[in-house]
Amino acid sequence: MKKIIFLIIFSAAIFVYGEDNAPSTIELIIPPVVVEFEDRLEQIMELKVPDYDDIILPDFEISLPDPGEITIDGIDIDLPLPDFVEYKYEEKASFFSEGVLGIGDRNHLIGNISLFRLGQGLRFSLSFAHDGLDGFGRNAAGMGYFSRQEAFEGEFENGDESFMISGSGSFMENEDGLQGQTPSYTSVIHRLSNINLGVSGGNSFFWDGKIDLNLAGKTLSGEIPDSKEELLLSFHSGFSWQKDWFSLYLKGDYVFDRLSGNTDRNIFNSDLKLGFSLNSLDLSVTGGLFLLSDLSLLYPFSVSLDGAYEEVLQYQSSGGYLVNNYLNYKTWLDNPFLEASDGIDKGWFWDGKIVISPFSSTELGIQWEYYNMDSYISVDSESFDPLNGLFSVNSVQGNYLYISPFLKFTIPSSWNFLFGWNGQVLTDKNILKPIQSVYTEINYNRESYGFYIAGNYSLDPFIEIPTLSFGINYTITEGVVLSFEGEDILGFFADDRIAFGSYIEEGGKFSLLTKISL
Repeated sequence: MKKIIFLIIFSAAIFVYGEDNAPSTIELIIPPVVVEFEDRLEQIMELKVPDYDDIILPDFEISLPDPGEITIDGIDIDLPLPDFVEYKYEEKASFFSEGVLGIGDRNHLIGNISLFRLGQGLRFSLSFAHDGLDGFGRNAAGMGYFSRQEAFEGEFENGDESFMISGSGSFMENEDGLQGQTPSYTSVIHRLSNINLGVSGGNSFFWDGKIDLNLAGKTLSGEIPDSKEELLLSFHSGFSWQKDWFSLYLKGDYVFDRLSGNTDRNIFNSDLKLGFSLNSLDLSVTGGLFLLSDLSLLYPFSVSLDGAYEEVLQYQSSGGYLVNNYLNYKTWLDNPFLEASDGIDKGWFWDGKIVISPFSSTELGIQWEYYNMDSYISVDSESFDPLNGLFSVNSVQGNYLYISPFLKFTIPSSWNFLFGWNGQVLTDKNILKPIQSVYTEINYNRESYGFYIAGNYSLDPFIEIPTLSFGINYTITEGVVLSFEGEDILGFFADDRIAFGSYIEEGGKFSLLTKISL
């Protein structure tokens, strides 16, 4: 009804407005409209939920089949797999370097630098080292008590397992003062050089070949120098095959040995080695031939065992009949005051090592070496020659037994302890090795610093004051370590220690080192 009244009023207004005599303005008065809404009462619904205790669930049973009644047939699932794309990691070559620079008392100079190239392609390393000291024991510099060692070494390899070419070379010059033992000469100089080149390759069937050249020279420096040289030229070839637990290795060597003033020697040596790998044991048996131009044919052989029982026991042992060519090259590295000589070492041997680990941080072990030698190139401390200050080397026979028990344990707070004994227990003694001595070593290492203390107490020959050394290192920054070391620091308070014959040891010394790795 209200809508109809509103339309009538609105139509009348339009009609009046459309007349010619319509007024200029129209005033429309609409009475107020009041709309009222009546209150509507909503009845509140009340839902009464019964108490939980009043609900009674019905009884029901579920019958499950026996396990054997359910079978699942094979389901074929065919999932599309992406195409395999071979990814090859290209490792770039990397260069590294290490260096040691140091000074010490008694005109002690130390230097060592090494360069490395690792990664794909050609890999090599080069190093140069110098160590010089003038003044042994209580003797001042310039009196003939000095030593100097310089060495240049390098090696390389290129290739992979299928074909590898490798080589190495070294040149060392060691000079030792004769400490006034002879008026004819002031020092003995040894120049030791080695060059070798080899090729190898194969996987299950492996082969290798190598040519090796060793030069060893001894020069007594004085008004009239005296020199002697040794040349060793050797050719080696070998073949090996491995299948599961069995391996076979066959090698042959030829050595040409020339020592100035002596007859040239031709040496042929070949070995056949059979290896067996079992659960906790590696067994190898080696037999061969050794032929020297002026000796009859010899038959060296050996049997070796190497294995472990869980983490509690480790063992290694070998024994047999050995035949080795005597090398002045090796002897002069250990003792510079020996004359040049030639010959062979041959005889029965048995060596081994057993380590027991009752706890994860403890090792209790023993090492031994036994030799019953028919011919052994050895030195006699009473064969000193005052004309050149050297000792002669001769072939002898004898039984030798070296025993070295030790105890090693670690404390979780970076402490390591080592205690041991070195001894020769048979009548025949090798004076180039310790007769009776006990030793200990303590190490402590943290991330940025550490130190060690090492001591040796000689029982035979008896030395009242033991040898005590120490070292302290501190990492200044990444790759830079500062080290302070002392060797035989109690030697400052002891008489000169005898090294060999009448020659004395270096004695107490201190040095400050800077080690840099880049």
